[in-house]
Amino acid sequence: MLDNRIISNKHNNPDNDRSKDDLKKRSLDIYEDDTFFDLVGYGKLIYHPEKLVGIKNETNPFPITATVSLGNFCNHGCLWCSTAYFREDDAFAIDGDKLINWVTKAKDRGLRGVGYVGNGEPLAFKKFKTISKKINNLDIDQGIFTNGYLIDRYEEELLQFAYVRISLDAGTAETHSKLHAVKNNHFPKIIQNVEKLIKNKKDNFPTVGFQFATHQDNIEELELAVKIARDIGVNYLSVKPVFDRGTVKDKIARNSLTKKDFDEAVGNLSKYRDETFKIFYRPQQIISESMEQNQLVYNRCYAPYLGVNIYEDGGIVGCGPHHIEVGNLDTPLDDLEKNIIKASKSFDLVKCPAGCRYHAANYLVNQVIEPTKIKKTKHINML
Repeated sequence: MLDNRIISNKHNNPDNDRSKDDLKKRSLDIYEDDTFFDLVGYGKLIYHPEKLVGIKNETNPFPITATVSLGNFCNHGCLWCSTAYFREDDAFAIDGDKLINWVTKAKDRGLRGVGYVGNGEPLAFKKFKTISKKINNLDIDQGIFTNGYLIDRYEEELLQFAYVRISLDAGTAETHSKLHAVKNNHFPKIIQNVEKLIKNKKDNFPTVGFQFATHQDNIEELELAVKIARDIGVNYLSVKPVFDRGTVKDKIARNSLTKKDFDEAVGNLSKYRDETFKIFYRPQQIISESMEQNQLVYNRCYAPYLGVNIYEDGGIVGCGPHHIEVGNLDTPLDDLEKNIIKASKSFDLVKCPAGCRYHAANYLVNQVIEPTKIKKTKHINML
């Protein structure tokens, strides 16, 4: 979970003390990349037309997806982790019974998916098996971001998921060990775990992907990671930058890679793409990070209409980067919906960090509900 709060005097965050006039400097008013209508993009909103109608009419605010932090403990120590300082003092874990009860009620309001990401490693949470089985029985889709080391413990459960994404970030054990602050034996075990999971897929599920957080210390291994992914049957590799926050500048140097570096590195990977293996890359992320401000143009953040974050303390958050709560696991759902609408209207776009994953969603929603700029360029009325 991207977190932009100052939660430690060591915690690094970009300067959010900007002027309202800076919003006028956003450069990407007409933008699209290959991910918009693919697995990791928000074009999938077309399967939720009631949500788009609700956004336009300020109704139906209940989120489609809940991103859950089961606990704040982790068996890896990634040098750029944006939530590392949450783990310095105490370990926290979510109340599993309360979570299941909330998901059960939320399904009737429109919740359709639960993703496990969080402030730590989801598979390090002892009740993962119990929680994931109960949510699966509710016919709620599930997905997970994991470092992959503990996949073998929960393969049976993960085979029921929609997706499993592994934060690999390297092409060799040496670099992985350095960047994740683990022993060299973690990398081969992770690859073995993923290969076995893929071999045991049922009906070609789950979709399995690698994520590669890219930095000057690992960009030379991007192609090696792609080769490994293809060789063992991974479905895709997602390229993203290491964002300048969290432990960056404390444990690792600030990312010095430019868009040109990314364009060239990703361009060299085109020969590996085919019908069974995709490479996802969002240039807007690099452009925005280099400008230290989101560059996609939109007028309002609808993030909590689409997804909320549920933290290990039970808090339900509408804006992940600034941890703006809209309730908790005990909040009546009617009140939660009211809080979501209120929060969406009050978010200060000036303070949005460049790396928030909902920039692309808000941009797409803005195009749908205010299509003036794209009306002719995309021929939207010429069916």
